[in-house]
Amino acid sequence: MPRLSRWRWGFTWVAGMLFLILLMGVALQQAWVGQFDQAIIHLIRRPATSPWTGPMVAITTAGNPKPVTWLAILLVVALVIARRYRASCFMVINVLGWAGLGNFVLKNLVRRPRPTIDRLVSASSFSFPSGHSITVMLLWGTVIVLAGRYLRQHPGWKWLVIGLASLWILAVGISRIYVGVHYPSDVCAGWLLGFFLLSLTQWFFTRYGDDF
Repeated sequence: MPRLSRWRWGFTWVAGMLFLILLMGVALQQAWVGQFDQAIIHLIRRPATSPWTGPMVAITTAGNPKPVTWLAILLVVALVIARRYRASCFMVINVLGWAGLGNFVLKNLVRRPRPTIDRLVSASSFSFPSGHSITVMLLWGTVIVLAGRYLRQHPGWKWLVIGLASLWILAVGISRIYVGVHYPSDVCAGWLLGFFLLSLTQWFFTRYGDDF
């Protein structure tokens, strides 16, 4: 498994600090958070009746817990069949561990209500952080890490996987804002926390073993 480079550590700690800033801003109801949210919402949802509505609803639905859980289970099973046991554990910890635990704890700690704008899909529980954004970052971030390990001899395929996974992470987050169930700060917090936790898990695995 590739060890974390100096720039990766830098991005990791920046992500952690930015997440804490967002967390404090939301918890203390700082004005700058509301201004940031309204500016991004106005940009993304203007107008919400555009041809993007159908694709955005489809993307956000694909990021729901049930399909994501089944996809993660299939990937774990595939890794076990391939005897990539450490990689399967890496996937389980990130997607079925960090994503669920972090989302549950923080939502019930912050208890931020969801946006009051018209919603295109239903959503329950609290708003901060975006569970879809945490999960998509941890799931497809894990895929990106594994692609970097297993597709080193096939750079074309490696960068294709990395590119598509990165676009999907971005698309799911934007879709949550578009359909009206999350503030942009919720989505950004989910991405930042997911990246931070992914890096910590990768660091742990590289510290106690060099290969998947």
